[in-house]
Amino acid sequence: MRITLERNTAVNADQVPYLARVEIITSTVHAGSIFEIPIYVAHQGTQKQFYVKLLGVRLEREHPSELLAPIQERLVQLIHLARLPTYLFIARRARGIYPVYTIGSEVTATTPGGPIFRHVELAKVREYLTDYLHDAGILGAAGPSDKLHVRGVNMHTLALRRPLFYLKKRVPGEVDFWAPVFESGDGQKIYAYAADERREVVKSDGREVMLLCEAVATALLADGRLQQNYDLRADRLFPDQWDALQGLLKEDPPITVTGVALPCYRDDAVWLAVESRLEENRFGLYLGRTKAELEQRILADFLRRELVPA
Repeated sequence: MRITLERNTAVNADQVPYLARVEIITSTVHAGSIFEIPIYVAHQGTQKQFYVKLLGVRLEREHPSELLAPIQERLVQLIHLARLPTYLFIARRARGIYPVYTIGSEVTATTPGGPIFRHVELAKVREYLTDYLHDAGILGAAGPSDKLHVRGVNMHTLALRRPLFYLKKRVPGEVDFWAPVFESGDGQKIYAYAADERREVVKSDGREVMLLCEAVATALLADGRLQQNYDLRADRLFPDQWDALQGLLKEDPPITVTGVALPCYRDDAVWLAVESRLEENRFGLYLGRTKAELEQRILADFLRRELVPA
């Protein structure tokens, strides 16, 4: 690993005067990769403080050159099985960071000096890690506000990325699937990891949400981890994503399930209902080949979430 300090000549040089250029020489699957880590400046009176946001950790020093050694130390600590993490789980209240690595058909999460958790599904790894952290008293009392949040890794700057939305399968009696969706480094694609590979589609006019859902469903069907393609759904879309997609759909009369009315739409042969998550200002989608099938999927999910009595 070689790390050098470079002046930033881009338009944001006032906020990011330097870059830490990291070249991976050998010993990892990233050999030949180059990362450019922004070095920010903060003014405190007449004093300057330089810092980086490196995979969820803020490192600060009085001079930018003093950041190179701790950057290298932190990266070495995070390399596991010759690779940098694909995701990080963040425990906000406990202020814990847990690297997650995609290795072949498995997802692996590590803990400092503790156990390693592996499974083919990211959802299961998060479940195992959450149970361990609760048992160890690190996360405190179980509850909806005390959970692990997932973040992606920008493989150019090594900063963290918030998921655009999630792809989920929650079918009783079957293995769950849960994958965060991120924007690519160049901003031209969206992607998720499924069935051993990165699945991505080009961003378009809003239809990329449906296209990625279809691509991941196809991969999971071929891998035997999905029985019906519309059991996979997109959840927690941001308002601008839903607005773009909504403009492409044909609106239908609302669908009512156990007294709850959801806006209903059609997209060619697909029926779609949208659930507003008002407390998060995000939106979840349900899909079906017919309106009756769509109603059954909504009912099954409401029962699973205990929103209606069984």
